[in-house]
Order: sequence, then C-alpha cells, then structure tokens
Amino acid sequence: MTSPDATDRPRARSDVLFRQLDDEWVVYDPKRDRVHALNLSAAMVWSLCTGERGAAEIAEAVGESFTPPQPAAHILADVEASIARFRAEGLLE
Repeated sequence: MTSPDATDRPRARSDVLFRQLDDEWVVYDPKRDRVHALNLSAAMVWSLCTGERGAAEIAEAVGESFTPPQPAAHILADVEASIARFRAEGLLE
C-alpha cells in the first residue's frame, strides 16, 4: 500500500457498514468483525470518504457544517487524524 500524499482521496471500503445507533455513529468492519464508535465529527469525516475529496476538502465541508462555520485550517489536523485512524484500522480502500 502506498503512503498518502497531497493528492490522496480517502475512500471507505464498500463492505464497511455505517449506521447510527441511538446517540452514536458506528462503522462495522465485517472482515475483522469489529465495531468502531465515532463521535459526530468523525462520522462526518467518514461520510465524506468517498474518494472524491482530499483531507483539506473534507475539512472544508466539515467546517461548513458547524454553526458558526469553522475555517478548514482549524479542523484539518482532526480530519487528518480521523483519516489516519480509518486507514490504520483497514477501513479505507
């Protein structure tokens, strides 16, 4: 697997399930039979891992969802950390 770079556009594995259960969001990895609980921000990042956006674009979209909107630069590190976690857990293609 190659390391991510500036052109990396994370894509969630198509077999991973993403659901809301009560007050939290979870992804279920059927290959490892593992459930991962996500906070709302991580869930938003996950939902944007479609292979169409890079981390900076995902941060911009997440930032726009806050009231008031937050600059992407303020949340980029958190978005990158979420993507790195998804990648480390094998949840991305």
